[in-house]
Amino acid sequence: MNDFFKRMLIGLTTGYIIVYYGELMFWATPERDGMTVGSIIITWLAYSVMAYVFLCVVSIFKVRNVWAVFLAGAFYGWFEEGIIVQTMYGTSDGSFPMSISFTGLAWHALIGVFVGWYLVRKTLAEKGFLKIIGLASAIGLFYGFWGIWWWNEPPEAMKALLDAGQKDVLFIRFAIFAICTSAFLILAHWLYNRVMPFVFKPSKVELWFLGVVTFLYYAFITVPAAPKSLWVLPPLMAITFWALNKNRRVESQPDAISAFDPNVKLLNYLLLFFIPLVAIGIYFIALAADVKLFTNKVVYYVSSTVGAMMWIASVAMLLTTRSDANDDNSNAELSAAPQ
Repeated sequence: MNDFFKRMLIGLTTGYIIVYYGELMFWATPERDGMTVGSIIITWLAYSVMAYVFLCVVSIFKVRNVWAVFLAGAFYGWFEEGIIVQTMYGTSDGSFPMSISFTGLAWHALIGVFVGWYLVRKTLAEKGFLKIIGLASAIGLFYGFWGIWWWNEPPEAMKALLDAGQKDVLFIRFAIFAICTSAFLILAHWLYNRVMPFVFKPSKVELWFLGVVTFLYYAFITVPAAPKSLWVLPPLMAITFWALNKNRRVESQPDAISAFDPNVKLLNYLLLFFIPLVAIGIYFIALAADVKLFTNKVVYYVSSTVGAMMWIASVAMLLTTRSDANDDNSNAELSAAPQ
């Protein structure tokens, strides 16, 4: 039972890490419906359930290297956008087939999982404070660059502030929002590492339960809402799991859930505040200069392309990877062969 509660804590902290990038950074403003404290908590809990499923995939398929991590992220992105909310099949904001990549690959896999869950934890564990500052600043630059585009299509509360010329209020609210949500991100990373070292190994009962619930949801909710899911999602998931299964057979090291040193200095955690600080700086400069750029289009096309290419490259890399054991056996057989 103690192991179960540890898995729950890892699921909850991973859920917040992913919801930070997938919702809080994506919407980038407190001036939008669903950004109240209560709504954020509910969204975090929902993301934590999906994060737990993601962690089960990481554990089962021994996900550790960057290619496997990205494919696990692709599973997560398509699980959320292709099963839970069905945006993978096209929306008014994103036409099919670009919707296959954005947001499942372009945002959830690339930004939420690969950068937010994997790369940040890896960099924290390496203990080089300059690397942490550099990564956090890069994320903050992206955060601010993306966030300013919402001024072009502002929610009602934001539009009221802009129309009234209350840019100072808008800026202060964004600053408080970015700093507070980032403080909880730091707390999530700290709590995650407090559980480590720990082997995340879900029970068969958990796996069967999650599998049956997912299948029923897909069959009775996803397919009726988006019939296209019958022929779009299965082959993409099949290829993803094919490559991940190859990874499972050749990977001999601990998976990415527990692969990194959990003994991180407090200062290193605090350096993650460069994420909101840089974002706030970009936001302030753009507001002061009255800049209104459609930065969303840049992010949309670049990240969608990168996400799709990363998925293709990850599948190719994992399917062509040979195990060290097989290489050693091959070398031994060659050595033993008569000359």
